[in-house]
Amino acid sequence: MAQKPKKQALLGQVDARSKKKQPRQKKRLSPQQQKALQQQQLQQQAQLAAEQQAQAKSGKTRWIVAAVVILLVILFPKPKLITYEKLGLVAQSVYWPGLPGVNPILFDSNLHIRPALERNMLYLCQDERDPDSCQKYQIIKQQGFISALMALILD
Repeated sequence: MAQKPKKQALLGQVDARSKKKQPRQKKRLSPQQQKALQQQQLQQQAQLAAEQQAQAKSGKTRWIVAAVVILLVILFPKPKLITYEKLGLVAQSVYWPGLPGVNPILFDSNLHIRPALERNMLYLCQDERDPDSCQKYQIIKQQGFISALMALILD
């Protein structure tokens, strides 16, 4: 019988039968190490849950704060820039209408104010209780909140 020539392996090739895959052995952990690993995983899960709750809570808080600010802007009386005159003397001042129980204010005056804005009149009084101490001014122009804000900032 003739011998069959052996197949020669090319560079780097190895016969697949000769190389057997050996299963990797997993490292066995002691019970203490297993408990520590489980505790570590639980802590990581709890931390992730806490971070998610904090993000959700901060998002809700932002919306609540924004809603309160918008509500205050809508409900709170806004200042106006008014231009008024008497006997050719023209003045311009920021007028705040006040709140219930709080008198209106002219920011650059110590006088007491009795507004009659619907009639374009403004009464400035020395004594709040004495109508004879009041002087009548004609309101020439009323401007909105932004004009009043600009006047406060620039003056």
